[in-house]
Amino acid sequence: MSKRFLSYVPHGIDTSTFFPITNENPGVMRSSQNSDELKSDYEIMLNFKNDLFKGKDYDFIVLYNNRNIRRKMIGDVILAYKQMCSKLEKEKADKCLLLLHTTAVDQNGTDLPALIAALCPEYNILIDNGKLTVQFMNYLYNISDVTINISSAEGFGLSVAESLMSGTPVVTNTLGGLQDQVGFKNEDGKLLTIDDFTREWGTNSDGRYKEHGEWAEVVFPKTISLVGSPPTPYIYDSRCTVDDTADALMNWYNKSLEDRKKAALIGRDF
Repeated sequence: MSKRFLSYVPHGIDTSTFFPITNENPGVMRSSQNSDELKSDYEIMLNFKNDLFKGKDYDFIVLYNNRNIRRKMIGDVILAYKQMCSKLEKEKADKCLLLLHTTAVDQNGTDLPALIAALCPEYNILIDNGKLTVQFMNYLYNISDVTINISSAEGFGLSVAESLMSGTPVVTNTLGGLQDQVGFKNEDGKLLTIDDFTREWGTNSDGRYKEHGEWAEVVFPKTISLVGSPPTPYIYDSRCTVDDTADALMNWYNKSLEDRKKAALIGRDF
């Protein structure tokens, strides 16, 4: 009888592709769009930002970089953003933006323009459905203040890893591979490893351990259901509340830009 081997290849992020860009660390010199003139990543990023936002300046940008599908909970993201903005003075709310890097309409998700018009017309939401190279995806993370992923089912959550590598902190649900990226610690103050989990307790979604890395605002799910499909016969569908998500966004809003970036750099090292 032949032996069968199970191998595992984890996600990896190229540190020279996703990295923080600042005036002090402007990146490399590249040919700018539609020109042979060489410009730094920082200069190209500022031009990209100006074009994307049409010259408008924002103080707090929440990035959603996921598909427009049901398990990514994009409706809850919009409602949480709306709830956060509703707690701010109008002048401050007007300087916030929810940046949705996804398709505007998807049969596996929803009609975002219709949803936004009905439920959140009073606050700034921008749908960016253009295809971006990894170079410009790095810019997208860099111009954002926080990346959010509250998916109800997630194998790994690549946008969280890319965001942290780019120097931008995150808001995450506690499930699947998302919880592995936030640095949960056990009662001894040591990072959770596979040895901490058992068949009976296979996830920290119940909040047994709450201490984690400062680069993430963690939201614990309030409902957990077993769902499935023919390709995936069973998987937990774990949903956090809009209220808790809004609170997590507000916690990042209340921190300074310097503190947000400092926390994200610790996450990048992690």
